[in-house]
Amino acid sequence: MRLQTMVTAVALLVLVPAAARAQWEIEADPIAYALGGFSAHVARELPDGRDRLQVGVFGADVPDALMSNDAFTDSSRGVTVKFDHFLGKRTAGFFVGVDGDYSRERYGFKTTGDNTDRSLFGLGPRVGYRFEFGQHLYVTPWLSAAYQFNVHDVILSGERLDQQKYSLFATVHAGWRF
Repeated sequence: MRLQTMVTAVALLVLVPAAARAQWEIEADPIAYALGGFSAHVARELPDGRDRLQVGVFGADVPDALMSNDAFTDSSRGVTVKFDHFLGKRTAGFFVGVDGDYSRERYGFKTTGDNTDRSLFGLGPRVGYRFEFGQHLYVTPWLSAAYQFNVHDVILSGERLDQQKYSLFATVHAGWRF
């Protein structure tokens, strides 16, 4: 419930002020759904037409191939806020931005079933490119490099899962502009 309240509060404080020129968008990350998770984001083009603010929720089960120790599992759920600046004349094409997220990670040790939860906060730059298909549909591949605050190695049943303070994350979002 606390996560939903936080997302709602951010959305109301940041996205509600109306501007005649502003565009609303919804988007999702299809890769998150393929990984047993979810992704739902709301974004708003800011009045200058070149900046965009986005809030969203996400979750995924991290594939074994991406784990530093495949004896562990990681299930991630969280919220994100992104700000992007498009280098063109409007919110299309190449962009640079900032990505901040709060996530609740559940780490598990496969053999014993032991698990632990951790809260992480990440912040860093992101870059991407928005491909538009008509006036409404768009696809956006992007990459972020984040510093992960509050990271510590996970030890369960005497086994260690090494955690890194820096992370790279690449994905693709598909969206609809209203």
